Parts: sequence; C-alpha cells; structure tokens
Amino acid sequence: MSLVAIEQLLKQTMGLDVHTIGESSILRAVQRRQEQLHLDSDLDAYYQLLRSTQTELETLIEEIVIPETWFFRDQRPFDAFKRLVQEEWLARCGGQILRILSIPCSTGEEPYSIAMALHDLGLPATRFHVDAVDISARNLVRAQHGRYRNNSFRVHDLSFRQRHFTLVDDEYQLEEHIRGLVHFRQGNLLDPAFLNGVAPYDVVFCRNLLIYFDRATQEQSLQVLRKLLKDSGVLFIGHAEAGLFLDSWQASSRYPSAFAFRKLRDERRARERPDPALPRPKKSKRPASRPSTAKPAAPDPAPRTRTATARVADNDLREALLLANQGHLAEAANLCEQHLQQQGPSAEAFHLLGLVREATGQSTEAEGFWRKALYLEPHHLESLTHLALLCERRGERREAQLLRQRTERVAALAGGDKA
Repeated sequence: MSLVAIEQLLKQTMGLDVHTIGESSILRAVQRRQEQLHLDSDLDAYYQLLRSTQTELETLIEEIVIPETWFFRDQRPFDAFKRLVQEEWLARCGGQILRILSIPCSTGEEPYSIAMALHDLGLPATRFHVDAVDISARNLVRAQHGRYRNNSFRVHDLSFRQRHFTLVDDEYQLEEHIRGLVHFRQGNLLDPAFLNGVAPYDVVFCRNLLIYFDRATQEQSLQVLRKLLKDSGVLFIGHAEAGLFLDSWQASSRYPSAFAFRKLRDERRARERPDPALPRPKKSKRPASRPSTAKPAAPDPAPRTRTATARVADNDLREALLLANQGHLAEAANLCEQHLQQQGPSAEAFHLLGLVREATGQSTEAEGFWRKALYLEPHHLESLTHLALLCERRGERREAQLLRQRTERVAALAGGDKA
C-alpha cells in the first residue's frame, strides 16, 4: 500500500491538499504514529487501521495539522470586529443576540479572544453567543481547560492577560467566567451535516484554513460558509486567502487590512457574473473597412485564475507561505529572497514578501513588492486586492477605486474564461 492511499483518505476526510504541506510531512506524521503504536513500517496495515478506527484517523490529523495560534493573533481583524459591533451591529440589531463562529478554533485562543473583546466592550454575556468548532478532539480538550503557556501570548499589549488570567504553576489559567462564554464542539467543515439546524451567524472567523485545500475543496468550503453567515454578516479570513474572495464575496471597505468580507446577494451575483448556461450573444458583423496601418495592440496577458496557494509550484515558496501563516515571518522572507536569487524575478515571491512586510507594519515596502508582482503579472489578483486595501487604509480613495475596478475586470475575465 503506497502513501498515496493515505493521502487520498486525508483528502476525503479533511480536504487536505498534500501539495500545501508536502508528501514528506505526511510521511513523517504517519511514521510518528506507527512508532507511538509500536507498529512496524507496513503502510498497508496502518492504512487499514485508519479506515477502521475513527479515533486513529483523528489522531493522525492532529499530528499533521499542528495548531499555530495565539491570543489576538493579527490585531487588525479584532479591531475591525470591535468596530463592527459598536458601529453597525448595536445600532442595527436592537435586542438581538450577536452570534459568532470560530472555525477552526484550535486550542481556543481565537474564540477566547473574541469573548474577551466583547466582555471588555461591556457587552453583557446575554447579548452574544460564541461557537467554536475544530476537527481535533485533543485541541478541544485543551481549549476547554483554558490553560496556556507563554507561546500563546505573542502580542505587544498583554493587558488582557492581567485582566482575565491567573498564573498557576508556570501556566496562565483563563478565568472561568470567560471560559463559560465559549461553546466548543467537534466538527468538520466538509461534513454534509456540519452545523445543520444551527441559526446563521453575524460574524464568522475562518482564518488560515482554506490555504490547505485544493481549489474544489475551497469552493465547497466557501459555499458552506455562505450558508452559515447572515446576509448582513461578515466573514474574517487569513491574509493569504484574500484572493479566493473576488467572485461571490465583496471586501468590506469599512475595515481595510482586516480581510473582512461580505457575501454578495444572489441577485447582485447574477448581474455581475453571466450565467454560463446561457448562450453568449453573437457579435454583430461590421461592414468592411479600409485596413488600418496602425500596429495592433498587444493582447493583455491571460488572467490568473488560480489561488495563491495553488500557484505556488515551487517547494520553497510553498514552505514560505506556510511559515508566514504560522507567524514565522523572518524565515518566510528568507525563503522568498533565496528563491529570487536562485530563480530570478517571481510575482509569487514578491507577493508573499509584500504580505510579510505588511504583517510587520512595513506598508511602504509591502506596496513596493506588490507593485513589482503586478509589473511581472498585471492580472495578479491577490496583489491587486492587497494594494486596494492598503490605499483604502491610507485614505487614497481615488487610487483604491481604480484598483478595485481593475480587480473586478480581472475577476470578470477569469469568470468568462471559466464559463
């Protein structure tokens, strides 16, 4: 039995695209489990164990998907979330209950950050409901215990730790009243019965999950997220995933650089995207004219239709993307720079360097890298999106509008090609 069968089982179960983490990573995880279970190196026997034992399959998934998270990771989404609650939801929703979903919630840092943010805003516990879902039972047990080491506290402002945690035996214990604000449950986004019967949410945090999926699984996941979100709701995603949301989602200009998206209503989607099932109108014949002596304009480069993760064909850039997602920004930047030195100019490397610089507050350098990416690939959707968000944050409305229009044209071309 080859490793391919185990990879296919992981793909069916959790949507994992092996190319995002590499075959060697899966093989190492399998070998660790075989050693822990005192099994020989027979892949066929271990594959049969995976197929017959749900708990072992979940344990292998936990070995592969190593949680990398901390409280208030990437501060801007949380700042935008608090603004959304104060400026929009409280004014619009009266006495309703604010519903929030965090998926995947890992070991609990993200949903607890949400709960602390709402508590510190003064919102009563009766006014909001936080659901937190993860595929890993082991992660959920750790989350419910609410004990964390220093690695979970990586932001500069740790005042929340002073307010809500108690130091116990070199670990920080989250106060019980905050733990009680989050409702944990095990679940798989790709399960057809996932959260069936649950009321839709005002806000969904689904950050840095989709980059591990192939395009088909990403599309499937986005459809599930659309159903889970209210029409007026907001979805927060990771910075590396922004390029996925140019078709049926609209970036919220009210919260630049937070990677917050609202779903387009069905009627607006119908207007902006022609139905591929309908026949295209025939071009009208023009009367013959005298041949022009002017040189024909060079055709535009073919629009890019793949996601950032799917386009990263080289192992070093794929690894750099994962390092950046895990917060190892310096290592990610080094890999990108090595790639540029060895392979020459690359839109993907410049785009990723832009993400790293933006994450470290170096917006000017980030802009330079994204413009270099666009010089190489004028239809690079992710770089266009990030530049537009950057201009919006700086108040450069005209430039942001032009970039938005350019992005929409590229997305429309991509949609036409797919039709």
